[in-house]
Amino acid sequence: MDIEPHELSSDDRQLLDTAWDLFDEGDLQGARTTLTSLSDQGQEQPDTLELVGELALADDDPGAALNAYLRWNEIAPDDPEPWIASAEVYLEYFDDAHEATRLMRGLLAGPELDSVDEADARHLLGLACEARNDRRGMVREWLAVLRLDALNDSAEPILTRTNFEAVAAAALEELPDEVVERLRNVPILVEDRPPEALVLEGLDPRTLGVFHGIAMPDQLSLGPGPDAGLIHLFQRNLERESFDDDDLAEQIRITVLHETAHYFGASEEDLKRFGLN
Repeated sequence: MDIEPHELSSDDRQLLDTAWDLFDEGDLQGARTTLTSLSDQGQEQPDTLELVGELALADDDPGAALNAYLRWNEIAPDDPEPWIASAEVYLEYFDDAHEATRLMRGLLAGPELDSVDEADARHLLGLACEARNDRRGMVREWLAVLRLDALNDSAEPILTRTNFEAVAAAALEELPDEVVERLRNVPILVEDRPPEALVLEGLDPRTLGVFHGIAMPDQLSLGPGPDAGLIHLFQRNLERESFDDDDLAEQIRITVLHETAHYFGASEEDLKRFGLN
């Protein structure tokens, strides 16, 4: 039976679904082995090539990932995903902000994107502008992302604000009593996403959380001042990054501990060592 372009036979679809499940479970070799069982046509499908790219990145082979995304783009030229995936590789693995910028500007100049893809493309373009020290371009794109993400939100958040705050409070309970005592004067503010004022200051609109104020070590020499510290958690951004309720709870926990560590003066390198980055 002939298979139309970009369609998978039922057998290939089942194999590909299995490969993605194995990948999500961390069984990279199992995912690779399953992919080899696909038919020749199944090997050259968008979902297959996306997984080939993900596996290549897991193997720290960004060049192979780019090759997979190029083939994906050739068979699905109207799909924005391989453009975005390629730009992410150029930016993250090759530090090539100029190529990432070229790709995202080309994508945005083409056929009109849906609001979700446009938000992703503009966010990545903002990151590329940041890497190129183009602050004006960065802020312009990120303000657009802030607006588009709000439009793309589901009607209701995954957690009520009360339940969200309860999960955040539970994360603080993991800390030693002495640390909790020092945090009593540091409020945790939960908002859907960063306010426009912070984005205008250069904050990524998809940031999960941020410590705003004077870190405790600096207070020892400068004094606490009226705004010694405030931890922001951005609920809608955290929910966007989570697979399910359990993953959301873990993301909240990590973000609370991450921003708490910033209050105590930890650097990003320190946070990587602690597993909080």
